[in-house]
Amino acid sequence: GGADAMSAMAISLLLACCFPVAAAWRLAASMQLPTLCTGTRLAFNKQLNSLSRGNVQLACIDEFVIEEGPSVRVFDGDFASDICEMVTAAAEAAIEEKGSFSLAIPGGSVVRALGGLSDDAFDFSKMHVYFVNENIGANTCYQGALDAFAVAKGVPLEQIHKVGEGAPAEVAAAYEQVLRDAASIDQSFSLPTVDMMLLGTGEDGHCGMLYPESDAVKASWEGKVVIPIDQGETQAIALSMDMMCSAKQVIVSAAGAGRAPMVAKALSGKFDDFECPAGLVDSVDTIWMVDEDSIAQFFEENPEEDEDEDEDEEFAA
Repeated sequence: GGADAMSAMAISLLLACCFPVAAAWRLAASMQLPTLCTGTRLAFNKQLNSLSRGNVQLACIDEFVIEEGPSVRVFDGDFASDICEMVTAAAEAAIEEKGSFSLAIPGGSVVRALGGLSDDAFDFSKMHVYFVNENIGANTCYQGALDAFAVAKGVPLEQIHKVGEGAPAEVAAAYEQVLRDAASIDQSFSLPTVDMMLLGTGEDGHCGMLYPESDAVKASWEGKVVIPIDQGETQAIALSMDMMCSAKQVIVSAAGAGRAPMVAKALSGKFDDFECPAGLVDSVDTIWMVDEDSIAQFFEENPEEDEDEDEDEEFAA
């Protein structure tokens, strides 16, 4: 109820005054505080950020939740350090619970951000890296992981699970077996469930190698794990949408004005079945990381969200 939400906010704000931001979030979560409604969460986050800026430079300026959809965090600048904080928190929790941490990654800037992980962020010897997509033979995502963080942080090479070589169908089947056999991945469900997945997005709405209206995205909801992509010069594999949605936590990165139409489409849900793959990502904990430029069109087309924000700003004041 309202009293519980206010009590939760008060406790969390007190924690924020006394501890660094990431620690405050973890302590609040460990206390199992009541779930906050969207409006109260937004006001809470604004106050938390305001109180914390003296100790930690925060770029997050807003957070809200799409009804029956993802959380959305809006930043006024680069959010690479925030991705590192979230990966650290997920790793610490997974390692404490089961002795390992499974992270699925694509290529690109969202992976390069992991270079900002501190050397002692968590026990990197317990980390296992899997790939959301990969170009067979070129292994660009594997090399990107090595270059960005894996070698520097001391992740054992045998725990960076490289995609094999061969025909796409054979490689996809072999990588599915890797995922199904992995002790670092939760196997208690019908699909392998990684602890965390990072996803970049394109202006066209693709994520991983699931492109709009492609055969790969149209294979969604069929229980598949890895999709072979055999299109002339493009020989690749991609984790299915089913696998994306099975992850325990998914971070979707979408910054820049060029992605504004896609973000508006994805978060509104106003698109045809396979027109915007990024908008289909719906894990138990999906968090979109956007900036003011990429979220602008969504607010223009959904003024009720902006009105809610204005009301919450008044509440926070």
